[in-house]
Amino acid sequence: MKNKYFIILNVLIISLIINSCAGVIGFRKTGTAKSAIKATEQKDLPPVKFEDFENGTLAGAYNYANKAGGASANYMISTPGEPAHSGQYSAKAIVNTGTDSDWGCGFGASTSYGQGYADATGRTKISVWIKAPEGMTFYIFCNEASANGADGEFYNSPDQTGSGDWKEYIVPFDEFFRNIYSGNQTGNYELDPSGVGTVGLQVGGNQGKGVLYIDDIYLK
Repeated sequence: MKNKYFIILNVLIISLIINSCAGVIGFRKTGTAKSAIKATEQKDLPPVKFEDFENGTLAGAYNYANKAGGASANYMISTPGEPAHSGQYSAKAIVNTGTDSDWGCGFGASTSYGQGYADATGRTKISVWIKAPEGMTFYIFCNEASANGADGEFYNSPDQTGSGDWKEYIVPFDEFFRNIYSGNQTGNYELDPSGVGTVGLQVGGNQGKGVLYIDDIYLK
């Protein structure tokens, strides 16, 4: 009986010690972004505009593709009269996803506002309006600049699916996965919203051809 009470007492003491600690041990998926947001910064802040394309240009635009699999991509500014979520312009990507199911193509651009990056300190998620062919799968990437406290790491969202119409895609920063193939591999393993340098999409392979429109990218 003494041993029984001794065990119960020890369990209660250990539980009390754990619950009195300042933090709780947590576990994250391998490669998942740890958002560099302090609790004191998580308050109502106005959204930061990364790009609405109303300057009529794509800053630092680029594209890439699995050419061995026959994929291609061309990223450009839209022309007046083409689909835009708001205003006159959007970004437009003409893609051929090729025949390799591993991966197809991607495209991205910087911001035409500010100094080549957006300072979204305190924000916790990204919002992008996308008009993609129905059923087409892709992910959003958010790459840090090497500026303003950010260290040039690249981050990818979970897979998203096109609806065939304009749709707002909102992804919290802590759902992004660090890109283990591109970007700085010796950084702080935190998505630093203080220096968001590039936002774009990568489209999965073997999905045919299509046109995607991107508009109103905000950090919230």
